[in-house]
Amino acid sequence: MTPALLSDSTVAFIQREVAIDVASCSSDLRPSACRGFACRVSPDRQRLTLFVRRGEASQLLQDVLGRDIIAVVFCLPETEAAIQIKGRQISLSAAHADDIAHIDRYRHAFVDGIMRLGYDREFGLHHMATEPGQMVALSFTPEWIFEQTPGPMAGKRMGNPQA
Repeated sequence: MTPALLSDSTVAFIQREVAIDVASCSSDLRPSACRGFACRVSPDRQRLTLFVRRGEASQLLQDVLGRDIIAVVFCLPETEAAIQIKGRQISLSAAHADDIAHIDRYRHAFVDGIMRLGYDREFGLHHMATEPGQMVALSFTPEWIFEQTPGPMAGKRMGNPQA
């Protein structure tokens, strides 16, 4: 398996104030999904780490470990521009104090972004509320990147086409 090439623009986009939707499926192909609360890209761009709430992600966490496949959509609410990244080599760990600080910075950037669309700050903070003891770091190696912005290019492969 060759990791997907994460371009500068892809890294910049997925670390913006995007909505993050994480999905997988069980061995009988029953889908599971949850919201992501932030994304971190490793310095070598070979791993992505998403942060999810254990309680709402329990089925997804079971599925990603059982099947070793994940799909994540990053969507900028302001424009609906979106990228999907699929990957494998999944690992889980508890979120640490520096992760919680990263999640909190992302949370406030996301809330600022949706406020530009007319949403109330309190609504945004409640929607993105986190409990430090419940946050899980879900890391994976990206293999495929797709354009997901609605329109004629949706579903087109991005990045390294031979990956």
